Amino acid sequence: MQNFIDTATQKVYAFNDDVNVIDVGGVYSFTTAADVPLLLPTTLQPYTAPAPTAAQLLAQAQTTQIATLAQAYGAAIQQPVSYTSKGGIAKTYQADPQSVSNLQNAILGLQASGATPSGFYWISADNTQVTFAFADLQALAAAFLAQGWASFQKLQTLKAEVLAATSVSAVQAIVW
Repeated sequence: MQNFIDTATQKVYAFNDDVNVIDVGGVYSFTTAADVPLLLPTTLQPYTAPAPTAAQLLAQAQTTQIATLAQAYGAAIQQPVSYTSKGGIAKTYQADPQSVSNLQNAILGLQASGATPSGFYWISADNTQVTFAFADLQALAAAFLAQGWASFQKLQTLKAEVLAATSVSAVQAIVW
């Protein structure tokens, strides 16, 4: 990569290495690899970007680590949830966004009656049909919420730790 700065505007230009640079008495002209001239200001001069400061490197590490933690949070809230139905059947249930939405829709649809129809079941992660009462739907939703809330609190704590860290290595040591 070849970098130049326009001394008139301070705008930085970056060119691929296949761009030909011709220096005629301190005035630079540029052509493509196919020798097609590029129309650029005549005030361009070679430029080396300054090395990032410690503060810039820390801020970049913090941004990257928070994004990594957010991804881990997204995975954590989708982990299957264990729940024992009112009928005593202990199973694990999927907590991915579609499953959560399906559960919310079932609760909303049955809320007026406060009961599930005869033979109503919910599918566990191992594809077992588990008989569910309306209270089971509510309790499973509460289990999803508890998992999500715990994960959200953990994310907030870890983000605060990342933002309080004073070195790149300290930031990178904060993991889910």
